[in-house]
Order: sequence, then C-alpha cells, then structure tokens
Amino acid sequence: MATSVEELFGVVIIGGGICGLATALALHRKGINSLVLERAETLRATGAGISIQVNGWRALDQLEVGDELRKLSMPLSGMDKREIHGTGTVKVSYRTEVRCLKRSDLLQTLAKELPAGSIRFGCQVEGISLEPITRSPIVSTSDGTAIKAKLLIGCDGSNSVVAKFLGLKAVKALPMWAARGFATYAEGHNYGDRFQQLIGDGINFRVIPVDDKVVSFNAIQLQPPKECANIRDVQLIQKVTLQAMQGFPEEIIDLVRCCDIASLSFTQLCYRAPWHMAFAKFQQDTVTVAGDAMHVMGPFLGQGGSCGLEDAVVLARCLAKTMPDEGFSNAADDRKLGKSIEEGLKCYVKERRRRILVLSFQTFLMGMTVAAPSGMKKVLIAAVMAVFFRNKYKHTDYNCGSL
Repeated sequence: MATSVEELFGVVIIGGGICGLATALALHRKGINSLVLERAETLRATGAGISIQVNGWRALDQLEVGDELRKLSMPLSGMDKREIHGTGTVKVSYRTEVRCLKRSDLLQTLAKELPAGSIRFGCQVEGISLEPITRSPIVSTSDGTAIKAKLLIGCDGSNSVVAKFLGLKAVKALPMWAARGFATYAEGHNYGDRFQQLIGDGINFRVIPVDDKVVSFNAIQLQPPKECANIRDVQLIQKVTLQAMQGFPEEIIDLVRCCDIASLSFTQLCYRAPWHMAFAKFQQDTVTVAGDAMHVMGPFLGQGGSCGLEDAVVLARCLAKTMPDEGFSNAADDRKLGKSIEEGLKCYVKERRRRILVLSFQTFLMGMTVAAPSGMKKVLIAAVMAVFFRNKYKHTDYNCGSL
C-alpha cells in the first residue's frame, strides 16, 4: 500500500514499553508533548517482574512516580545465593534501595501520568526515512499512514526499526533462554524480603519478592529446549522450565508448577556488543534511540530497565536545555528547531555513551561467567572482573541527575 504524509507531530516515540513511556513522561514533565506508537493493542507486560535498583528509583523519583510505585513493592534486604548440590549459602546485604515491580504496575503508572491520546496502540512501524529537503524523519506504518515528526526516538527494543535505520549492528544472541513469570500466594509467601538465586545443572533460577503475596521468578537455561520454536505456548514454557529444574527443592518446583501461567514468557537472551557501542552512531539528524534499542544487555546485573529510565531523564533534560524559547509547538523556523534538537541529542548521546559502555561490558562479563563451560574460563573471567570492577556493585550508585 502506498504511503503519503498524512500526520504531523513534534515528537514521535516508537515503542510503548518501559523506556518509551518513561521518555514520553520525562518530556511531558519538561512541557514537551509526544506521540507514542505501540504495535500491541494494549500495554505490554511481558516478563512479569522487573528489578529496580537505587539508580532506577532515582530516575523514577525524577519522573514523579517513585512514591506511588513504592506502595506496590517491598524493599529487599539482600540476596541469598547457593548451588542446589552444595551446602553453603552466600549472603549479600543490600545497602541501597532495591525493589521488584510488576511490569504491568510500572507501565500503568507511567501511562496514566501522560496526557490523553499520547499512546496509539495497534500501530506497526514498517520503516523510517528522512524528507530530502528538511531532513525531518518520516515513519511509515503498516496501514499505509506516514507520520512526519520533528524528533523521532526509537524505544522499540532489541529488534529496533530505528536502530536499523541508524545503522547500528544487529544484536547478538547468547546461548541462553530465560523463562519469566510470577506466582501469587493468597496467604502470603515464605521468601521474606530476600532475593533468592539457586544454581543448578545448566539453569540459574532467581526468585524475587514483589510484595508479601507475589513473587517474580526467572529461569535462565543454558541449553536450548527442543521445543523452542513454540516459545509463546505458555503450557510448553511451563513444561520446559520444570524439565530443566531436576534436583531443585520441591518448594521452588511448586512455585513454577502453581504460577500465574498467563504471566509466563520465554525468550532467548541477546546483547549489543560493548565494543560496538564505543563508536556506534546513536543519532542522525533528529533521530535517536534509547533503552534496549540503544543498549540491550543480558539480565545478569538487573540494569536493563533502570538504564532505560536513566536514558529517559537524560534525554529530556538535554533536549529542554537546547530548545528555542518558543518551544517545539510554536517554533516557526524548522531549520533552527532542527539544529536545536540535534544539539540536544548530541549532548544526550555523549552523556550516555560512557555509562552504557561500562554497564554493557560488566554485564557481558557476568554473562560469560554464567555461560563458561569450564572452571578455568570462569576463573579467567573472574580475574578480568576483579581488574575492571573491583567494586562490583558500584554501578547501582549511579545518579543520572535531575530532570
């Protein structure tokens, strides 16, 4: 179907996930309205739970939703890590704020703070182009509509259309698959306020309390299941996960057996290589990326969501600093406005590049430790970690600054 420019907007954000909605809200707090294009028909909640560490809570506080979200989650006091065939438990105490949220709670809280009509559901983006003269981005959708924007932000995940337009290298797949979900205990669970990590043969299982009745879990498996082609079949996800949990304590097996089955998802883990990020082109004209579209990384540090929240705050702040006095809506000179936007985006990319390089490198090493087939490789990777990351929790104390 042929497309024609039928709609004009100041800011268009592709992707209505956590980063997309957070970016829209950050811009809204700075007086800049946007349109979020989301391919799903409703808010997405894939993945069940999401861990937010202190750096993420700082960003949520800047978005003015932190206090409301704290009411929906409990603070975690620490982590207990053990091998199911071992006898000892490694205990780590958290000295800063760590909580786990239901993704649906986080998305709904962000969405309800946006002006009515900010999200367009059921909108599948097919391609991105630039208008030859003004260099304004044009978004082509599957229904034949073309949307012209003054600023385009790709928050559309690891298979980002916007990242592809910018020429970013494709993400790499890890030999790991993660099953995620949550379970609800009407009478309350027995996990207290501790993050539990159990390591078995080829599987790393994590249990994270959300509140006193709900726990989130994810099971990282190192071997591809034979039925991995049917990864959207929740019954099959449950079956595959239970099969991988041989030798696990009965109460952990029961958690998966009795989980809220509709919450289950199953995905292969992927990452954007840290060495590609050093010189990657994250901005062209008035087009940029944020969240997983910019820096998809494995879940080994629990920083994917928090890093995307940081992106939102920094992007909105940088844009607001360079905006002309008349703002987006009233700017009469498109060329001048375009230059202002480009200046803001360059500031954003410069500020975020160092942060995501460090996080991505640390996450990559952590992932290699999990996937390493031999003890010798694990030791070598641990040695590299010790050199570059003496304080392995330092990344959580990052402050993205005020909005």
